[in-house]
Amino acid sequence: MSAVQTYTYKISAFQTDASGQLFVYQLLNLLQDAAHMHADGFGFGQKQLVRHDLFWVLSRLTIEILSLPEHGDKIILSTWVKSIRGTISEREFSVARGDESLINASSLWFCLSSLTNKPARLPGEYGNLMEIEDAYATANGSEKVISSEKQPESSNGTSMTARYSDIDMVDHVNNATYMRWMMDEIPESYHQHKTLVKLNINYLGQAFLGEEVGVSHSLIQQSNLLHEITNSGSKEVICRAQSIWQN
Repeated sequence: MSAVQTYTYKISAFQTDASGQLFVYQLLNLLQDAAHMHADGFGFGQKQLVRHDLFWVLSRLTIEILSLPEHGDKIILSTWVKSIRGTISEREFSVARGDESLINASSLWFCLSSLTNKPARLPGEYGNLMEIEDAYATANGSEKVISSEKQPESSNGTSMTARYSDIDMVDHVNNATYMRWMMDEIPESYHQHKTLVKLNINYLGQAFLGEEVGVSHSLIQQSNLLHEITNSGSKEVICRAQSIWQN
C-alpha cells in the first residue's frame, strides 16, 4: 500500500460559512478524519492502540491556505507519515480541487498513555507498519508559536465552557473545537474583509468536559494575530496559535 493515501470529500452546506466557504474548524475536522482513516488502514490507528492503553494526540499544526473550498466542491485530501521517532510522529496533508492545489498542512503528533496521560513510546510492531514518505507538504513543517508579552491591542477575551458536543473519542476537547473558539472570538471584520492565509497552532494541554477556558487574541503586527486559550482554573495556556491574514 502506498505511503500516500487520498480521500475524497464533498463540501456540504453545514460545513460552510455565510460566504459558502469551508469553515476553518471544519477543515481541521477533515484533516483529522483523513489521519484516522490512514492510521487505521495501516494498522497503527486509535482502534489498534487502545488495546495498549495508548492514543494519538495532536501537538502542532501548520496550515498554508491558497484557497478554501466552497459548498458543493469535491476535494481530494492526501495524507502521509513523514517520520516516526520515539513518541513523536510527523504527518503531512495536501488538499486539491481537481488539479488546483488549495491547502497544505504539516502536523506533529504524540503517542500518549491513557493511564498516565504522558508520552509513551509506540510499540515497535506498530512503528514497523508505518510507510514513510519523507517530504513536507508545507515550507517548514509544523511550526512553534512563540509567546509574547501582552500587546496594547489585546482583546478582552471571552469565556467558554467545554460542553458534551466539544468532547471527542479520547474524552477531551477536540482540536477543531479550539479553532472554532478562536475564530469566533475575533472581530467579524476579519472574516468579512480579510483572507486567512496561514495558521500555526500549538496544543499545549488538554481541556475536559465542564472546564471553563478563556479565549483571547492580540494584534502582533498588521493582520498577524496571536491567540491563546487558557484554563480558567489553573491559568495554564492550553492552546496558542498564530493566524496570518491578507486584505
